[in-house]
Amino acid sequence: MVLGTTSCRATAPLVMMMMMMMMAATETAAVPKGSKTVQLLLDPSALVPSRIFRPLQNVSISPWTYNTSSDSSLLMPALSEARCLLRGCLNLEGKEDLSLESRPIMHQVLVLRRVRAAGAGHSYHYHLESRLIAVGCTCVKPVVQVQQ
Repeated sequence: MVLGTTSCRATAPLVMMMMMMMMAATETAAVPKGSKTVQLLLDPSALVPSRIFRPLQNVSISPWTYNTSSDSSLLMPALSEARCLLRGCLNLEGKEDLSLESRPIMHQVLVLRRVRAAGAGHSYHYHLESRLIAVGCTCVKPVVQVQQ
């Protein structure tokens, strides 16, 4: 279900948090029995502030927007995905050039899906899944094959 669009500024922290959670989940799954699990605490004051810059999707020759979908069975229920705004690409005058093509940039992400445990009532476990999502758009030359 598509909820709307979000800005790059709102998406970046969400993506970073999801990546950290996925890394922690895969490392936790590989921990041998008898090992000690410790909580990871991040100090926000130690983070380096990022420079203010224009969002790439607004200055690209292949502009895009973000659509956010929702799935309540995922650990992070909202997932943003890029959608190319043009079939072609913008030329120097800012007009669409259909001799080039806008294509999505695909990236594989890991998500955790909440699954009800068999015969355990209200007990759940998490299943690690892989998804291929569009994270932006790029401009490419179309592939033309001449048939003889």
